[in-house]
Amino acid sequence: MKTIKQRISYAVMGLMAMGFTACTQNEDMAPTLKGQEINATFSVGGMQTRVNTLGHGDNWENEDLISVLQIFGDETTKTGEYKYVEENGLYRWEPTKKLRWENVGKRDLIAWYPSDITNPFIYNLHIDQSDETKLKAADLINGYWYDVPKDYVDIPMKHRMSMVTIVYHVGTADYPNMDISEPQVYSKHNSVRFGRDQIHGQFEMSTPTGNPDWVQACKHDGDMFSAIVIPGSYKTDDIFVKFKIGDKNFHAKMRSDTNFQEGYRYTYKLDVGKDKVELTRISVDDLKGWDSNNEEDLK
Repeated sequence: MKTIKQRISYAVMGLMAMGFTACTQNEDMAPTLKGQEINATFSVGGMQTRVNTLGHGDNWENEDLISVLQIFGDETTKTGEYKYVEENGLYRWEPTKKLRWENVGKRDLIAWYPSDITNPFIYNLHIDQSDETKLKAADLINGYWYDVPKDYVDIPMKHRMSMVTIVYHVGTADYPNMDISEPQVYSKHNSVRFGRDQIHGQFEMSTPTGNPDWVQACKHDGDMFSAIVIPGSYKTDDIFVKFKIGDKNFHAKMRSDTNFQEGYRYTYKLDVGKDKVELTRISVDDLKGWDSNNEEDLK
């Protein structure tokens, strides 16, 4: 005859077995997203949109394209492409090259703009930024997502370069009816690498090692020019800006040590007279996009 203790023991063991069977059945019944299309959106600074590079930089423009790389297994990869479509005040991300979950378990997704970059781990700066289209092409925005497959993912994106805007004034008494031409901005580097940090969920930029180069800047809004450079450190008296007035060459130097950081916009005022070329920093903006609202105050 079984003791009360034995009966209790058998009852506990039976409940444990039932629980194990239920768990096993639940795991077997758990849905898998393997093979399902990846539904993704892309936000800059918490917003789903991106204005042109010379604007606030936190709005996407209609038909902007983003490439997405999925890394799975033994570093096997597949790439998809998504297009931003805005109609009647509504927007959506439309896959133009579909990407599907390739496996269970945590996956790496790397997204980048412009979409025509062939290797998201290496960025080579566009040196010709002489118009707004070319300037926009130099505006590297990327993001990283690391987690288990989900029905829907939002990949946070951010500007990785530094933006320089020069608001200039040419003395009319010294240079009547003349304007600046061929403006250039000095970039301390022309290439940089990125790497995955799965622990912190970051796509980290390494210390740039590329050679310095001059960037052909984009003139805009009458008395401004802008350029995108790779973040780097500048010393006092480094030549930072070059330009021409007529056939005469000019340059302007840094007035203090400056460390350009990714995702920041640096605004300077440039005064040019007969015996004066003076560059003064006006503002440094910590940007969700290129959020600089003080240009009217600089004129």
